[in-house]
Formats: sequence, structure tokens, C-alpha cells
Amino acid sequence: MTESEVINEFAKRERKLTVILALSFAVFGFTLLFNALADAYINPTFPFLVGFVLMFYGLYKVYRCPECNSAPRALGKAGVQISPKNCTNCGVKLR
Repeated sequence: MTESEVINEFAKRERKLTVILALSFAVFGFTLLFNALADAYINPTFPFLVGFVLMFYGLYKVYRCPECNSAPRALGKAGVQISPKNCTNCGVKLR
């Protein structure tokens, strides 16, 4: 892949991650809103867990380097780096 193709593909993946994060927050927010406005009560634990799983699915499955297919790692290699400029594995420019 050329550098511009990698940058464009990573931008698409970042947009997917944004949609996934928005969905996860919307699920939890809807539950809190429903609990405030309705007579019934929904335990917010389940929607929170669904949102949490969606968030981590987005981080580890969608948010990957298009060149080497690895998630950009943070400094301690313990987590995923948000908005990286370069891939930490292969060094390709992502932005």
C-alpha cells in the first residue's frame, strides 16, 4: 500500500471507531434516560457491559494499522494508543 492509501484506510477505521464509541455511549445513556422518565426500572449494569464490550471490540478489532494489522500500542505496550501518528509495530505513517 502507498502512504496515502494507508492514511485514508486508517481514517476510515477511525470513523468506524467513532461510530462504535457513540453507540456504546448511546446504549448506556438511553438506559439512564429510560430509568429517569419511565415507571419501570432497567438495571444499567447490562447496557453498561454491552457498551464496554462494544468499545473494546472497536479498539482491538477495528482500530488497526492497515499495513501490518496490529493495534497501535501505547508507550508501555499495555494498551491501545488513541490517535497515533505512526504505527508502533511497523512504523508506517497513519496520519
